[in-house]
Amino acid sequence: MTEASARTWLSSRQDVIPALGVHHRRARDILEDKNKTLRDLADVILLDPGMSVSLYHAVNGKLKNAGKLAVDSVQAAVTLLSDSAIADLVRQHKVLDETPADAPRRQSYHQLMSRAYHLLAQLDSFAKIQGIQSINEIHSAAVLHDIGEFCACLFDHERYLLFQHKFCQTDSAADSAAAAFDFSFYELGRVYAETYCLPPLVTESLDENPSPGRKARLIQLAAEVSHHAETGWHHSSMKATGEVCAAYLNRPPQSLDRHIQTVAIDCARISPLDDVLPAAARLVMLPDREPSKKPAPKPTIDPGPGGQEFEHRIKALVQTCQPSQAQLLDLLLSHLHRDLQLTRVALMLLSPDQKKLETRAGKGIGEHSPIRNLVIEINNASLLKSLMTKPQALWVKPDSYKSYEAALPAKFKSGFLHESFYLMSLYVNGKPQGLIYADRSLAVSKLDKIAYLKFKSAILLTGKALTYRLRQRQQTAT
Repeated sequence: MTEASARTWLSSRQDVIPALGVHHRRARDILEDKNKTLRDLADVILLDPGMSVSLYHAVNGKLKNAGKLAVDSVQAAVTLLSDSAIADLVRQHKVLDETPADAPRRQSYHQLMSRAYHLLAQLDSFAKIQGIQSINEIHSAAVLHDIGEFCACLFDHERYLLFQHKFCQTDSAADSAAAAFDFSFYELGRVYAETYCLPPLVTESLDENPSPGRKARLIQLAAEVSHHAETGWHHSSMKATGEVCAAYLNRPPQSLDRHIQTVAIDCARISPLDDVLPAAARLVMLPDREPSKKPAPKPTIDPGPGGQEFEHRIKALVQTCQPSQAQLLDLLLSHLHRDLQLTRVALMLLSPDQKKLETRAGKGIGEHSPIRNLVIEINNASLLKSLMTKPQALWVKPDSYKSYEAALPAKFKSGFLHESFYLMSLYVNGKPQGLIYADRSLAVSKLDKIAYLKFKSAILLTGKALTYRLRQRQQTAT
């Protein structure tokens, strides 16, 4: 792996990183709102790697040519451009949603941005523990910490998928990137930072060795937490990272672990992206164990009616890369939302004491929807509780809603506000884990029998795959 290889790869892909639609719309709204300030605009640009890079390239490029020091934050950079230049930079910027990018590439980038939000949230909490008051510089560098992987995903998605496949098998990002690209994403990030005149703190944080600088080191630690959380919270790598963080921050490991997990949950609740699996979703279900070193035998899964396509995908995932619970659940939710065209899908999981159902992931759920933060007491919720007594499903139709209404919790009814929906219990290893909700509240077509059969089949398949995965790991651990 060499930076020379990364430089050669990048030289043939000099393209602009597109802005996320949600960030671009907010930035345009601020430009048109006379009550908003330049700081308001900077706060939005900071969250978007595409607009941040364009801003640094414009400002620091000129400073570099003039022999002056580069600015180290988005807030400082916007003060060096004229109002018209800033407006042009925002309005003319390429937007991911408006490019002919295929859906898988867009989905991959959205998932990476979900990780970036999580990284930023963990960094904020670490900075507070350390008593750091000035955080603009750290924020700006943290959002661009994974800039190498962003580029690989956006500009060479086919090979990026190969990287993901290899990562599932090896659990080593560096080795997987080397196999797919011949360089690590950190090496590509350093080359990119030099080429586009990014702040020095970005490059410092991308050193594979622990940085002696406090700000860069905090970014590295937050990045390790967010990266490991993508594959689970209970494996040895995450445990080791937690111990390193605790030692650096001078906090008891168990107390810091709880704090880190709370930060992840809070971050997931305010995420502006509704088509990703946030890190907090991996906190639920059963603890992940270390993957088996031996190839696992192929599981036998009955697809049920209407489930052949999904069956092939979930079998391929189980057979090729020993997937985490999070990957299997994300595949299920994506299938229900995209393939079955169920416009709102929510995964509600049981709390450890079995007394509450909490929304932990979903698809098609708006940024400000109450469904995102839904917590339902189920002690007296007879319908929801009865559904979880065994693997079973329910299709509530408009003409039958009144017969179920009294048995539905008030929070459920006020959260979903719909009288036609599917509900089904999710069972893993013979035990209830929660419920899956789905509807077509925003679609012209209504719920139908074929979609209902496929809905049930997909959840049963996922439950069997999760059970198989759990038992296989238990066997290898004994």
